[in-house]
Amino acid sequence: MKLTYTDILGDGKEHTIGATATTDHPCSHYGIPVIVLDNGNALDLQSWAILSYKVKKASKKEKEILDKIFSNFSAMAGR
Repeated sequence: MKLTYTDILGDGKEHTIGATATTDHPCSHYGIPVIVLDNGNALDLQSWAILSYKVKKASKKEKEILDKIFSNFSAMAGR
């Protein structure tokens, strides 16, 4: 999938980065998938919000997995 984010600590511009949604990462717990960026880092709720991440392109399967991730983000945010 492709995500966009705003580099607020660098050039302030929007950038595109590749990512995958997976449960095969140390940050995934109890079968809850996480978003893993091309650099291998898992994307957390705080980074998602602060850097204004958005899904630019995702397959149907990835969208289903993202729904699980975003429902978990909402729970963590108290919504």
